[in-house]
Amino acid sequence: MVETGHKFHDNVAKNVTWAHWFTFFNIIAISLISLRYIAYSGLADTGLGITYQFISLLGHFSFLAAVVFGILLFPLAFLISNNLIYRLVSIMIATTAITFLIVDTQIFRLYEFHLNPLIWQFLQKPEQVEEIYSINLHYISIPITFALEAFFSMILWKKVRIIHAKQIGKPIALFLFASFVLSHLVYIWADATQYRPITHQRSLYPLSYPMTARTFLTKQGWLNEDAIQKSELNALGTNPKVLNYPLKPLTYASTPSFSADYNILIVNVESLRADMLNDHNMPNLQAISEQAINFKNHFSGANNSAQGVFSLFYGLPNSYWDPITDNHIAPVLMDKVVESNRSIGLFSSIGFVHPEFLQSSFSHLKQQADVYYSDATNNNQVMQQWDEWIKTQQQSTPWFAYVYLEQQNDHLFTQPSIKTIPEQTEQLTLYQSQVLAIDEKIQTIVDSLKAQQAYQNTIIILTGTNGQSFKEQNSNDTLISGASVPMVIVWPNKPPRAVYHMTSHVDLVPTLMQEVFAVDNPSNQFSSGHDLFTKQDRDFILSGDSKNYIIYENRRITKFSGNGDIDSIDWQGNYLEQNAESDALNITLLIDVLSRSRRFNQK
Repeated sequence: MVETGHKFHDNVAKNVTWAHWFTFFNIIAISLISLRYIAYSGLADTGLGITYQFISLLGHFSFLAAVVFGILLFPLAFLISNNLIYRLVSIMIATTAITFLIVDTQIFRLYEFHLNPLIWQFLQKPEQVEEIYSINLHYISIPITFALEAFFSMILWKKVRIIHAKQIGKPIALFLFASFVLSHLVYIWADATQYRPITHQRSLYPLSYPMTARTFLTKQGWLNEDAIQKSELNALGTNPKVLNYPLKPLTYASTPSFSADYNILIVNVESLRADMLNDHNMPNLQAISEQAINFKNHFSGANNSAQGVFSLFYGLPNSYWDPITDNHIAPVLMDKVVESNRSIGLFSSIGFVHPEFLQSSFSHLKQQADVYYSDATNNNQVMQQWDEWIKTQQQSTPWFAYVYLEQQNDHLFTQPSIKTIPEQTEQLTLYQSQVLAIDEKIQTIVDSLKAQQAYQNTIIILTGTNGQSFKEQNSNDTLISGASVPMVIVWPNKPPRAVYHMTSHVDLVPTLMQEVFAVDNPSNQFSSGHDLFTKQDRDFILSGDSKNYIIYENRRITKFSGNGDIDSIDWQGNYLEQNAESDALNITLLIDVLSRSRRFNQK
């Protein structure tokens, strides 16, 4: 730092030089504090993943510190001529940033996500949630942080000339910049190759948005998407103990249940709206429902087919989708099906290489000999192969079967663009014709069971993977119709009836585990649902996807987005006014949802 004799320029130069080293000191401080994110999330499963954790930590927080320097400290050096006031303002900025970081690490420890507008509201009302007291206690760090910042600020101000003379600033800056660039380049590679130990870290740090280039690499021919997907689907899970699922080892009653010898058949229709169950669109299923148990207020666990299947087999919220599909953790239901030595038949025209099948629901069946996989490309072939398989089953041995019936033009109904009224009408007509064809397939399944004299001792679950809307994505109609599906259960020796209270896909696993397999454990040790035949006073049903929570209540539907936005509508699609009372309800509701979404995480 060379003095020019110009008082203003020399003063600015000294302030800027001091700010450089003050920023470097804070990079060290925030990097040390941010080690808490790694401590709470755990080390990655591979050496490369662990190395990336630390390189990205250093690069990311160096970048954030550089941004603060560039947009605040550097301009203020020209605007504030008094050195003491400049340093005081800088200390206050650093103290504020570090305080937010400390609070964010605590929120991450409790809920595994970062500060957003909703959580900020919820921090202002600690009386609503006991855990918030522990977060707000971290505000005691403000005077301590301020004191430390002031102390090191004074040391740096006194030593700034000596430190600057050593000419170590450029190598340090180059190293930090290289860490930042390297972390993004490595993430581009990891995203392109779906290297899970690194891609899982996308949201590990606050304000982190790693760079991706998968689409560009594919267009250039440098990336084979099919090969990557095949490799991903056939890979073994890297950390099967990532979840504490089930919470305790399952035990079973010594005396078999009354339903233990019943066959189990699940017929899953892709994207089936609840309002299609009527005499006009699905006359066969309507007739069946009148002789069965019809759950008239039923919801899928997701607003998409993949995670809808997931919720049906696991009885868990979609927050567990990533750890389960990435690590191929089998559902307790299918574990028990295999353990009970039932023959298994799986039928689908979309195959079984999708994550909801190969990486989760049926992930452990690859090693089982007595499993039949259909080889079909349409629903007609599914029916043919189902008919052949059911004829080979012995009446004396119970079996398990899963039939997935696809909507042939489902891709047309999920376009994100805004649709005109004629387009919506056209799509609804097409959808109704497909549903009617699927209804005939359902009747074919029932007829084949009766022909084999298996109908009277088979539990038949007929439901949709998720709902369907014909309006643009993210519309209120999508919220209303996206998860509402029929649920019809034919259960031998259970009288037909209509059930009007709210039920969910997550309730199926507890029902089968308790009613058929006589599990002793309470359902909350292996699922988030309840026995469908035991009325539970539940406040809400949780649905959505891996990025958004959608909560269905009797009087409203609330969507919590990953970015902290909240939308509440009534069942007619009208937005509900947000006020202090509704904010309080939203906060309490969100905490309840988050608690359910983390119950099976490893502590």
